[in-house]
Amino acid sequence: MPTTIVAPGMRLLAVVLWIAAVALVPLALVRGGSPWLAAVPSVFIAFVAWAVLWRPRFELTDEHLRIVDVRRASTYSWRRVTEIRTKYGIEVVTSEGVRRTWLATRPTARLRLDPPRSAADGRHPVPLTVEAAAEQMRTHLPADAPQDGPPPATVTAAPITHRVHGWTVAAMIVLGVVATAAAGRL
Repeated sequence: MPTTIVAPGMRLLAVVLWIAAVALVPLALVRGGSPWLAAVPSVFIAFVAWAVLWRPRFELTDEHLRIVDVRRASTYSWRRVTEIRTKYGIEVVTSEGVRRTWLATRPTARLRLDPPRSAADGRHPVPLTVEAAAEQMRTHLPADAPQDGPPPATVTAAPITHRVHGWTVAAMIVLGVVATAAAGRL
C-alpha cells in the first residue's frame, strides 16, 4: 500500500463544490427549470471538482513514485529520480527532465501525508509543508552507487510510465459545453 501525499485545502474545496452541485438541482427546479437541464451543470461541477481538486496526489512506495494530476498519471522508478526540488513548489527531476507537479505549485502549499490504509498501528494523517513533503520523498531516493570500475555488462531498465487522462479531459470539455448550453436554457 502506498503512502499518499494530498492537498487538504484542494480536497476541502472539492467537497464544497460537491455540496454546491447538489444544491443547484433543487434550486433550479424551484425556479421551474427542467430536471435534466438542472442536473447537467451540477454533474459538470462535481466532475471538475473530482478531476482537478480531489484526484491529484503523490503515491510513494519502496519501488516507485507515482504523480497523479489533472492530465496524466506518471510512475517513476526511484532509480530514475535524481532530485526533488522545492523552489517553486515540488519539482521532480528525472532522466526525462523536470516534472512540475499540480499538487504543490507553490512553496507555501499545505499538504498532508496519509499513511498506508493497511496501517493498523493507529497512524493518522500528518500535515506537511512543501519542504517536509519533498523530504519525505527524498528518503526514497537511492544512494549514488560507487563507480570504481567499468560499467556493468548488462543494465536493467528502470521504467517510467505515463498514462494520459484523455477521457477525463474529453469529459470535462464535453460536459462543459453541454453544461453551458443547459445553463443557458434554465
